Amino acid sequence: MTHRSRWVSAGLTVIAILAIGYGWRTAHYNSHFLSDTQIGGIQVGGQTAQQAAQTLKSKLANQTYTVKEHDNSLATFTSHDAGVKAYSTTQLKQMISKQNSFSWPVHSDSASADDQRLSASALNDADLNALATKVEQSAGTNRTATHNAQLVYKGHQFTIQKPVYGTEVSKASIKAALTKAIENHQTTIDLRDAYVKPTVLTHSKSLVSAKTKAEKLAKNHITYRITNHSVQVPNKDIASWLTTSNGQISTSNTKIKQYLTQLSYQYGTLHKTRHFKAHDGKTYKVPAGLYGWTINVSAETPKLSKAVLAGKPVTRTPVLKGMGYHKDGSDLGSTYIEVSKPEQHMWVHKNGKIIISTPVVTGKPVAGTTPSGVWDVWSKQRNAVLRGKNDDGSNYASPVKYWMPIDDTGVGIHDSPWQPRYGGDWYLTHGSHGCVNTPPDIVGKVYAAVPLHTAVVIY
Repeated sequence: MTHRSRWVSAGLTVIAILAIGYGWRTAHYNSHFLSDTQIGGIQVGGQTAQQAAQTLKSKLANQTYTVKEHDNSLATFTSHDAGVKAYSTTQLKQMISKQNSFSWPVHSDSASADDQRLSASALNDADLNALATKVEQSAGTNRTATHNAQLVYKGHQFTIQKPVYGTEVSKASIKAALTKAIENHQTTIDLRDAYVKPTVLTHSKSLVSAKTKAEKLAKNHITYRITNHSVQVPNKDIASWLTTSNGQISTSNTKIKQYLTQLSYQYGTLHKTRHFKAHDGKTYKVPAGLYGWTINVSAETPKLSKAVLAGKPVTRTPVLKGMGYHKDGSDLGSTYIEVSKPEQHMWVHKNGKIIISTPVVTGKPVAGTTPSGVWDVWSKQRNAVLRGKNDDGSNYASPVKYWMPIDDTGVGIHDSPWQPRYGGDWYLTHGSHGCVNTPPDIVGKVYAAVPLHTAVVIY
């Protein structure tokens, strides 16, 4: 045999030995974890599923975790407190079956450890929730809130305000931090990892896009037609109502309500003292009563918000409530009842003309004084019984044929067959409890002439 033949023979022998060794090691890792495997930071390399199960059980059962913030320890807990349970042998066998046993040569160096996190199945959700609540309570409430970057209108222009990275924590953020630490076998947990993070940043595309859209919306023309007035909503007000949430534009309903309330106060009539021109041409200041109208702020707010976000020019009459609204601003209209307490007289105005003029008896001063104001015939009833108390405290029950209540205290217009006379100063000694006593032969005509919600001006 030549030397060359001997070397070839020796080489083949070595190769055979290596192949046998490689095959044996490969087969070995079909039932054992690769040498550098860690689970949740715990070394299980080279172990069978049964051995790894015991290792994990032992390590996890005695593991203690500490939650710190800066140099302060806020809470400590054990694996048991967090509901951590070790993997079963069956689960670990499944993990071994998924590893590439042929790759064992590159896993021989433990410095390049293959660290598998503990999966969610190894943690008890209810225990984690309870633990997160406990840590949250330990963290206290005196914390700086976290804010997303947001669109603000200031100095007549829109700018993007930077986000605020605060120290705010929540049960959810703490739970996430605890879960991550436990899964990675991190025994010291920094509460700063649980600080709530802004989700919208300065250069977020949604926010930059919202700024461009807001600048366009703020230039829109929204006009209100209120009686004979044309009111254009100021563009600076529209701009101030626009806000963003997670990069999406919306409106501040609080600010819109404030604007509509001011608009209602400016043009509405319900709470205003009126300058009333009487039958004789004289003008009297008459206080507010039940008659009048206002803007229905609650109903109009979403409509104005929708118009703002639509970005299209619009002219509208706001949603109103009350009575007496006239497009020409005439307020009382041409049909109303006028009562003068000094003259003890009543006039019924119908379509701009006086159709009834009659003396009356109003309330006896001071206790029964008929209230001045602009009131409303809010009901019309036949054959009613009026009940109340006399000056001496006794009860009375007075049947009437015609009853037209006008305020919310029981004052109204009705017939009064018990009155022997009307007008003059009779009311000073024989006045009513506040109602407008009307002659029986006249009251039926008044009842027939005035519809519901006719204004009654008493001065």
